[in-house]
Amino acid sequence: METVPDLTVTSDTDPYGAVAGLYDWLHVGPGSTDLVSFFAELAPEGGTGLEIGPGTGRMTLAVAPRLSSLYCLERSAFMRTILLTKLASLPELREKVTVLDEAVPGFSLGRTFDYVYVSAVFEHVPPDARQALFAGLAEHLAPGGIVAMDMVEDEVIPRFAEREIRSVRQGDCRYTLSTAVTPVQPDLGQVRHVYRTYLNDELLTTHTVEREHHMHRPAAVFADLRAVGLEPVAGTALTKTGTPLDDKGTLVAKRV
Repeated sequence: METVPDLTVTSDTDPYGAVAGLYDWLHVGPGSTDLVSFFAELAPEGGTGLEIGPGTGRMTLAVAPRLSSLYCLERSAFMRTILLTKLASLPELREKVTVLDEAVPGFSLGRTFDYVYVSAVFEHVPPDARQALFAGLAEHLAPGGIVAMDMVEDEVIPRFAEREIRSVRQGDCRYTLSTAVTPVQPDLGQVRHVYRTYLNDELLTTHTVEREHHMHRPAAVFADLRAVGLEPVAGTALTKTGTPLDDKGTLVAKRV
């Protein structure tokens, strides 16, 4: 297994610092409902769950009601704040959901779970950290449990200049997300997100986030899963069935 990079963040390096509150508005695409359903429907009724990178909690709030308990590992303090704020308004989840400041792949909770899932995280994980991440997932998977993930894709990284992706209004304010993508290597792109806030037509603030976007190809992912004793068994990354989730690269694995 290769050397594992440190994927922790600080208040200075957290890419979500200034824009976490806009994330649900500007980063939720048309396939979001299907993807949420994919992860929620896999959750075993009354079982235990582990979520890696819950962000603002889109998956968390759909999965948690089906489980007896759910642990969430989130490295971003800003994302944890959004998630905990949502949970504060849901007393029925007060005893179910535990949110921890943890970064993958180097985590150890000393227990196992029936359901382990990773959504919208792989783009942040370099390929040389992937097998260590899978080893951590396998270590925390109970006998008979399943692992679910997305972003296992064969797509070519596109190249496009900055363009507006989404725009939403709240009162007299308008919030926009513009994105540019530059391929660096076949499995690595450089992404620039520009967030703008307008009051009526006056530009108030601009925040720019630049980061790497890592691609995880199915064949390499399957090999790394098998190396830690997990076998791919379902998902569009495996079957290519032409469903609305095709572009999400979903995958389910079980212990061999």
